[in-house]
Amino acid sequence: MIKVEQGKALAPVIAGTTVALYLSYKIFLSLLHKKNKYTKEIPVPGSSYPYIGHMSSLGDMPAATISQWHKELGPIIQFRMGVQTWVSIDSPELAHKVMVTNGSKASHRNENEFAYKLYSFGGKGIVHSQPNAAWKKARAAVTAAIAPSQIELHMASIQKQAKKLVDTLMETSKKTKAGSFPFKDLQLYVMNTVTLIAYGKTFPTKDDPKFIEISETIDDGFKLSGVDYDLANYLPIFAIYDYFKGARNILKRFLKERRDPLFRGLINDAYHTDGPNLVKYLKENGYDLSEEETMVIFSDLTSAGTDTNSVYLCWTIAIMCRHPEVQLKIAAEIDDFVKRNGRLPLFSERLELPFCISAMKECMRYKPITAFGIPHMAIDDIEVDGYIIPKGATIISNMMSMHQNSEFYTDRPNEYVPERFLEALETSSASSKGKVEDRDHFNFGWGRRICPAIHMAEVETFVGFVELMSRCFIEPGEDGMPNIDIAENGGISILPSPYKVKFTDRSLIDPTQN
Repeated sequence: MIKVEQGKALAPVIAGTTVALYLSYKIFLSLLHKKNKYTKEIPVPGSSYPYIGHMSSLGDMPAATISQWHKELGPIIQFRMGVQTWVSIDSPELAHKVMVTNGSKASHRNENEFAYKLYSFGGKGIVHSQPNAAWKKARAAVTAAIAPSQIELHMASIQKQAKKLVDTLMETSKKTKAGSFPFKDLQLYVMNTVTLIAYGKTFPTKDDPKFIEISETIDDGFKLSGVDYDLANYLPIFAIYDYFKGARNILKRFLKERRDPLFRGLINDAYHTDGPNLVKYLKENGYDLSEEETMVIFSDLTSAGTDTNSVYLCWTIAIMCRHPEVQLKIAAEIDDFVKRNGRLPLFSERLELPFCISAMKECMRYKPITAFGIPHMAIDDIEVDGYIIPKGATIISNMMSMHQNSEFYTDRPNEYVPERFLEALETSSASSKGKVEDRDHFNFGWGRRICPAIHMAEVETFVGFVELMSRCFIEPGEDGMPNIDIAENGGISILPSPYKVKFTDRSLIDPTQN
């Protein structure tokens, strides 16, 4: 009887609680529906398979495949790399909103096996580290050490290296009418610029054993950073495969036996060289960096600086060969400056060569040097333009289709238009700090993760290109015009397919025949 009475007394409470829970559930559904109502689904390509996702659909040139997906699905797409979610963007405005406006959420890196855990000693240095206090300290040190005032100290030596480059290219063309592929010569020039600034050291020829050692170490490092040696990061089931393959041991051995002793030696030697260099600058100015931090910083600077700028100059030469009318206009502009000043222009005088600067910028846009840059990672959900980029997603900007985006580059985006940037001649370093609509190209990245060595890159490419154009006319070799419609996957970089060209003394060319 007592239990019956207690039940009657609790009935209103139970009923009230049930009603409250039901109403709460309905309110939750309403709020969820309201949120979903204003959230757009990020399009997903259809070529996905269980567990591996889209990994097998990317092909030999992932940038081209993803460009096609963007063409079909729009400015933002989402795809699966095994267990990982990747988001690709090819709209400059949208990429700016994600990686600059939401930079606090979108500036981290994936903590993968090789680049983060092994190569960077658990996230040290600048490129692969997380944006924490140690990263800020390292970035500030490098930014100060390669500031314009420091690069200026090496300007005469950079000009000397540019002259040696052109001497070599012209001498090679005299020896063979077939033409030559200039990539290794360009790599020597760019590496000499980087190692001069970093270590106070240069190499006499591309046959120099130390140059070859550094080049091969850089190339092998890029290869080892690929998916093949990090499968377990995308497909955990491959952890067993990696164990038996010995992938981790291969990576560790490469670092211990090749990368680490090479850069440790370069750094130690730099302390005892004559003249200024980056190694001495950091020590003399009290930057307290550990041995591991220092090694990663200089490994990154040497590898990335050499690879990207060599690729840029290689593309530029191929483009110039296909556009003799552009070569003639650039040569005339340089000749006019020389006639007035009795010498070639300095980088600080670059605005006196407006067509040359515009044509160089257009080469970087027309044939971007990198597929995706270094991927970012979202540490929280990012809501932008109605889309939700989920926490933990890898974020990339697809450079190939981004630089042909018809809404951003409205005038013939698929063509080489050398006059495109005549009204936007400021340096890429300066434009990267302004509004997105004022940027020329996006090869150097975004926001707080933008490349700190932009100025150095612009100086060495300008000096080398002007020296070349002041003395040479680039002509096709025996294989005909370079085919710039095909490219090769260089990992981080997009490489031109090998071609042969000749560098002919301009004084021997009759302009009326071109």
